[in-house]
Amino acid sequence: MSANEEQTFLGHLEVLRFVLFKIIGVFCLLLIPAWTVSQKLVDLLLNYAAPEGFALHYFSLMEPFFIRLKMCLTLAFFVSLPFTFYFLWQFVSPGLLEYERKMLKGPLWAAFFLAVFGIVFALLFIVPAIVAFSLSFAGPQMQPVIGIDSFISMILVSVLACGLLFQFPLILYGLLACGIVELDTLRRHRPAVIVIILTVAAILTPPDVLSQILLAVPTYLLFEASLLLFRLNRKRFEQKQAAFVDDAVYREEEQKGERL
Repeated sequence: MSANEEQTFLGHLEVLRFVLFKIIGVFCLLLIPAWTVSQKLVDLLLNYAAPEGFALHYFSLMEPFFIRLKMCLTLAFFVSLPFTFYFLWQFVSPGLLEYERKMLKGPLWAAFFLAVFGIVFALLFIVPAIVAFSLSFAGPQMQPVIGIDSFISMILVSVLACGLLFQFPLILYGLLACGIVELDTLRRHRPAVIVIILTVAAILTPPDVLSQILLAVPTYLLFEASLLLFRLNRKRFEQKQAAFVDDAVYREEEQKGERL
């Protein structure tokens, strides 16, 4: 590595370090308002998800504090994500071509809306289904005594799982667009994809079959939708890839000319 290249590399590392400091700084600043509303958010989730008259318990003196702290960290993390993506985009975008910047803006917006869709889906369908499924086993000889920490943790894990797993179709679409994965290959290996989706859903959701199926089914439907969308846009991607290759070759030749 030459001295100029080493200086440029160290300069990029310095810029990246500053970007990471900004991301951490925004997260830390958001902890203050997140803490002030954390208790209200806990109460809101409990009023929404817990059935009427259903009592929750805590089993240690500090458990309510740690529940509020967990909610505060989760809220600050989610609210800071747009700032995180913006700072990372500022770091990456100067090194991209105009074509590459346009190609990446769409997936970034799609990732945001898919995450929001996953969170809403978890709150509307998965969390109520898990609660109803669990309470269906209650009877005169078996009464539920559920801790508030496990209840809130179930909600947060379900929300996080849906937000993450609903990014799978976008990742798949990106692999197809870049030519890393072939469309025909995915069609032939649908059973393997189903097994992967079920496995990931089982890892990310609470340990019951109902929540696993509720998360896996829409994820598989999004998988099929991404295949259909890519098939409809295949020609456009091939044209853009050809233009990108031609532009890359032109830039390489131009750089060689400058060296000479």
